[in-house]
Amino acid sequence: MRPHPLLLVLFLLLSPQVKSAEPEFPLTADSKPQPDVPKGELIKDTYTADGKSCFPGTQREYQLYIPQGLDRSKPAAFMVFQDGVIYQAPVVFDNLIAKKDIPPLIGVFIKPGVIPAADGNALPRFNRSFEYDSITDTYSRFLIEEFLPAIETKHGIKLSADPNDAAISGNSSGGIAAFMVAWHRPDRFRRVFTGVGTYVGIHGGDRLPVLVRKFEPKPIRIFLQSGTGDNNLYCGDWWMANQMMERSFTWAGYDVNHAWSEGGHNQKHASQIFPDVLRWLWRDWQTTREIKANARGESKWKGYEVCQAEKGWDVAARMDDVVSFKVMQRGPKHQLWSWEHLASDKAGVVYVVENDTGTIVSIPANGPAKIFASGLEGITSIVPCNQEGIIASIQNRDTSPPQHTLVSLDGEGKVTRTVTGARNGSLCASFNGRVYAACYSNIAGESPVGDIRDVGNTLPSIVSIAPDGAMTRRTKYADLPFSAGRLAFSPDQTLLYACDWQQPEVISWQVQPDGSLKHGQRFVKLDTEEGPVNYPRGICVDTDGRVYVATTLGIQVCDQAGRVNFIIPTPEKPFDVSFGGKDLSELFIACGKTVYRRAMKVHGIASGQMAPIKPAPPKL
Repeated sequence: MRPHPLLLVLFLLLSPQVKSAEPEFPLTADSKPQPDVPKGELIKDTYTADGKSCFPGTQREYQLYIPQGLDRSKPAAFMVFQDGVIYQAPVVFDNLIAKKDIPPLIGVFIKPGVIPAADGNALPRFNRSFEYDSITDTYSRFLIEEFLPAIETKHGIKLSADPNDAAISGNSSGGIAAFMVAWHRPDRFRRVFTGVGTYVGIHGGDRLPVLVRKFEPKPIRIFLQSGTGDNNLYCGDWWMANQMMERSFTWAGYDVNHAWSEGGHNQKHASQIFPDVLRWLWRDWQTTREIKANARGESKWKGYEVCQAEKGWDVAARMDDVVSFKVMQRGPKHQLWSWEHLASDKAGVVYVVENDTGTIVSIPANGPAKIFASGLEGITSIVPCNQEGIIASIQNRDTSPPQHTLVSLDGEGKVTRTVTGARNGSLCASFNGRVYAACYSNIAGESPVGDIRDVGNTLPSIVSIAPDGAMTRRTKYADLPFSAGRLAFSPDQTLLYACDWQQPEVISWQVQPDGSLKHGQRFVKLDTEEGPVNYPRGICVDTDGRVYVATTLGIQVCDQAGRVNFIIPTPEKPFDVSFGGKDLSELFIACGKTVYRRAMKVHGIASGQMAPIKPAPPKL
C-alpha cells in the first residue's frame, strides 16, 4: 500500500533527521580579483611572545596587507582580523580601496597563539579559546600594548592612533574577541564586524547582552552576522545569542547593523556580505570620521537618569601635584603610595586619605586641592561628624600587637582628641552622632571622648559608638560572616550598607531605634569580571536612595531593591567613591594617585552632617 502524499509531506516536515540544505552565498565581484585594480602586498611572518607577555611562550603566525602606494612614514588606517586571512579580505581591500569606498588601510591578520609541543609524543597547547572567548581585557592588552607596537617596529609601518581609523573583525570565537577589544579599548578601536560571534557561555560571553545594557554606551559601530543554522551546543545557542546582542545594542543606542540568514556556523554568508559591511563601517571615512557614543540620542541606558551625557570624568586632583615626594617619602616601604579612601562633608569638600604616610588632602568645591592633615600614619578611614568635626581611624603597625586609635580633627586638620585601643577600620556616622566602625579583627571602641573596651571578638564586625560613649556590638557574625569594608547609610539612615571585601556583595542591616543592627542580608549581588580583584571597594548613596559601589568593573549603581541598574565606566580602577562638590552634585573616585570627578544630575549624602531624608520608593 502506497503512503498518502500528505502523510509523506508531514513526515518530512516533522522528522528531526531532515534538515534543509544550507543556502548558497555566492561572492560578488568585490570579493574577486579585478583587472586593472592595484594589488596590495601580503607579508607573512611569525611572532613569539616572551616571558613577560600576556600569553608567555606562545607562537603565532600573522600576515600584513600593505596597500599599493602606501606612504609608510605616515600613520595609516588599519583593520585587524582574528584567525588569519578570512572573508577574502585582501582582495576586497584592493577593490574597495580602488573605488575609494574605504580608506587605504593596512590589514593585520593574526592567528591565535600556540605553545609548541614538548616532544614528538605530545600535543601543542592551543590558546585560541583561552585568548578569544574571554571577556576580560587580556587579549586587548596583548594586541594593543604588545603585538601591534612590535610589528610597527619590525615592518616599518605606522598604525594610526586615532580610534576612528581602526577596525577589527573575526569569525566565531574570533568575533567575540574582536568585539571585546573594542569594548575594553574604544580609545583604540571603534569599528567592529563579527561573523557568527561566540557570545555564549564559554568564558563569560553569555553575560554580554546584559552588560551592554548596563554599561554606559561606548563609541563603537558594530555589524553582526549570524543565521538560523548557527551552532546550538552545550554552552549556548549562537543564533539566539547574536540576536540578543543586536537587541541590546539597539536598546543601548549603539550604531549597529546586522545580516541574518539561514546559514550555518561558517564564513560563507559573512564572506558574501563583507564588502558591503566594510562600506557601512567606513561610510563616513572622508567626512565626519568620528564615531560617538549614543550619537542619535536614542539610548535607554538608565544611567542617564543620574549622569550628564555630555560630561565625562575630569581630573579633580593629581596627588603628585599636591604632595611633594619629600613629604611622602618615609623610607623604602613608602616609596609607592596610593590614595584609596574618600570622604566628604556637607559643604562638598572631598577628603582623600593616603594610608601609609597618614596624609589627608582636601578638595574644596571651588578651589585647588591642598594638604589638610599629615603625620597620621596608618590612617584607615575618616568621617565628618557634627559633634566631633572629623573622626579618623588609625592603626599603628609598628607596635606588636598593632595599636589602634580614634582621633578627632578640627577644621584645620589639628588633632583635638585621641583615644587609644580601638580596633576599627572604615567609619560611617549618622546625623544623631552615632558612629559605626567596620572592624577587621577584635572589636573595641567608644566615642573619641570616652574610654575604650576590648570585647575580644576575632571576626570582622561592626561597632556602634554612641554619642555618650557607649559601645555596642551590633551583629551576629556566626550567622552573617563578612570581610569588613566601607560603610554607608541609606538617605533615611535606617539602613546600613557594608561592602564585603572578599565577596561581590553588599550587606544591608536595618538600624533599630537604639542603634542596634538587625535583619542583615547579603542584599546586593554585584556584577563581576574574571581576575584577582573582584570585590567591592567604596560605597556611597544619593538622595534618591541609589547605592554607588566602586568595583573593578566601574561604579555599579543599584536601586533600593538591591538590583544593579547600570554601571558607570571609570578611567582607572576605582578604590573608593563619594559625592562632593557644590551641593554634593559631583561624583568623585579615588584611583591610586589620581582623583576624578563627574558632574551628576543627582545629589549625594553626608550622613554625619545631614538630617535623614526619606526617598521615594523603588519601582518594583
